Amino acid sequence: RLDCEEGHLVINNFRSSLAVCICLFVGCSSSTGPKLAPVDGVVTFKGKPLANATVTLIPDKGPFAMGVTGADGKFTVSTGVSRGAVIGNVKASITEGQAGSGEATKQPTTPEEAEAYMKKAAETQAAIAANGGIPPKPVSTIPEKYGKVESSGLSYTIKASGDNHLKIDLVE
Repeated sequence: RLDCEEGHLVINNFRSSLAVCICLFVGCSSSTGPKLAPVDGVVTFKGKPLANATVTLIPDKGPFAMGVTGADGKFTVSTGVSRGAVIGNVKASITEGQAGSGEATKQPTTPEEAEAYMKKAAETQAAIAANGGIPPKPVSTIPEKYGKVESSGLSYTIKASGDNHLKIDLVE
């Protein structure tokens, strides 16, 4: 025989267990955005690393991803504040130089710098989206065709798992 307090405890434990199960089921079965996969790479122009270039990956469907190359031409892309790019086919554009002060190319070394970098990247993406998908035009030494996905000739497939290391070799 259960007294009232014990029965109340059993019901509360059952409700708690049920709530946990529901949360786990919902958390595992739903997503809050497009599926992303990590993407990194290197951009070269005439065989040399291209520093301070913005790499933009535009998928067939979903939000675009961006990254900025370091002095060694290496980059990692993010979609908004999430690392990675939408899985599937993407077209790429490369623009040399970064509008503004050039501080965006400094690689973050602390969590605070990483947060500031991601915030700046999100602001840049929002500004580009507000401008019809057209980034500000910096001074460039690479051919203009690479600055637009329609003329760049750069297309890739982002895989859900495996190597998504892009080697982007630009020529005249």
